[in-house]
Amino acid sequence: LAGAGGVDLILLVIDAREGVMPQTREHLAILDLLGIRDGLVVLTKKDLVDAEWLELVRQDVDEALAGTFLAEARVVEVSAVTGEGMAGLLADISALAPRIRRKPRGGPFRMPIDRVITVPGIGTVVTGTVWRGEVRVGQSLELFPGGGRARVRSLESHGQAQDGLFAGQRAAIALTGLKQSALRGMVLAAEGSQRPTRLFDARVRLLQDAPSALGHRDRVRVYLGTAEVLGRALLLEGDELAAGEDGLVQISLERDLAAEAKDHFVLRTYSPMRTIGGGTLIHANAPRLHRRRNAAVLARLVRAERGTAEERVLEALAAEPFASAAPLAARLGETVDAVRGALDVLRAREELVAFGDPAVYVPRDSPGQWVQAGVNALEEYFAKSRYDLSASRSVFVQALRGRGLDAKRAEDVLRLAVREGTVELQGERVKLRGREIVLGAADSELRARVLAALLEGGFDPPGLAAMQTWAAGRERAVDNVLHVLEQQDLVVFLSPDVPVAASVAHSAAVRAQALFREGGPFTVAQFRDAVGTSRKHAVALLEYLDRQKVTRRVGDARECLVSAGEP
Repeated sequence: LAGAGGVDLILLVIDAREGVMPQTREHLAILDLLGIRDGLVVLTKKDLVDAEWLELVRQDVDEALAGTFLAEARVVEVSAVTGEGMAGLLADISALAPRIRRKPRGGPFRMPIDRVITVPGIGTVVTGTVWRGEVRVGQSLELFPGGGRARVRSLESHGQAQDGLFAGQRAAIALTGLKQSALRGMVLAAEGSQRPTRLFDARVRLLQDAPSALGHRDRVRVYLGTAEVLGRALLLEGDELAAGEDGLVQISLERDLAAEAKDHFVLRTYSPMRTIGGGTLIHANAPRLHRRRNAAVLARLVRAERGTAEERVLEALAAEPFASAAPLAARLGETVDAVRGALDVLRAREELVAFGDPAVYVPRDSPGQWVQAGVNALEEYFAKSRYDLSASRSVFVQALRGRGLDAKRAEDVLRLAVREGTVELQGERVKLRGREIVLGAADSELRARVLAALLEGGFDPPGLAAMQTWAAGRERAVDNVLHVLEQQDLVVFLSPDVPVAASVAHSAAVRAQALFREGGPFTVAQFRDAVGTSRKHAVALLEYLDRQKVTRRVGDARECLVSAGEP
């Protein structure tokens, strides 16, 4: 099984003395489940049997191959001892070779590891058949699932050193930087190109001679690529699959597996180990357990399995947006060129749009829906916090994280909302376009009184505690109107309990600049006398100006960092 996944053309070898054996039938079934569709049948040791026996074996072979992908294959009789038939076998192989469908060189490199060896002077070497893409000496690759990263030290194919290898070739890859040795069954691939799974959707087919039916939640052995993983079969259409039947199934795995859509796999019973069937992945990373016997779920899976390239691309982007052509191709089990063609068609039909930087694709209506989701979250926030003119940008971003967008894409949506004018972004705060704080009569009256008192108090303002006495029983109202005045840039806080009018803070900055211009660094006492306030308020004003980068403390004095008129 480990080596069969990369085979293009098979030779089904049958010993002429023994005929078709049970293992031969199992091998044939596995090749069929893995999607191999071309090959030859080779009867060996012809020199050890007579003509009558050979004819019986031919009949046995014909019966065994009936109804299989090798039913029409040539049967070549050979003897390795006498050489009879060997030249014809080579000619038949050469004749079949042009029919082999080339594996895709485009897209990220992918190779299941079927062997691991240690070579003196070189180190760890892994071998396998390249399933997709290309690899070059010096390239950084990643081991999936969860095996870390390594660099390609050297490459060989059939004993010949190479600078690069491509899909379809056998590869021996010497790796450096490995931190683990249990590599057989893993996938060596381009960095970040694989998404290990523990739950996938598939169509499963049981063999005609399967020794038992497959029941819902049966424990099974899953063979995919060069990996073997235990899991449970979750039947979506009924309670069991009988021999010869196929159906839609989810496989829940007991450990991570690197897989992609359209991968073929083989199923064997847990114990005793017998091959019962296999299948093809529809979704390699199923987002959730599906409801069984649900018509909508089944229809969606059939559409993903058999729909047009455009339909499958749209469905993939609806489930997981923000993808470019190469990742989409890997998710769908398609070539990059086929996906690019589908994307061009869908863009021409205005069914999807490019979004973000770097550009990725999303369904046409998605950006507007995401912006609205962020706006809805802001409106809910302001309904509870009516004295806030703006909200933390995290309110907008987290609403989108809840819809499955990562932080980067949520920020892309926020920037889109800003460009559209739906929201305004002020540092880390987000404001809805046109939002104003509407105060009731009592709050409006209190706001006017507080602002007048702060303007009148100047450099010696009334403290928060003093103002709260004006609203006996409504102390929180004073906090609220001060919060509103601060957002309207009419009030600043020197400390949590010392608010001043913003114009007063500006005047303090102008006085500080004048002192510095006239005599250089100045003390707290000099500043106190210049503004005519108490030492307490002078210190608070200067510490506020320090935070605003207007002044800087140098020993016991202050110097100005900006010129007059800049605050």
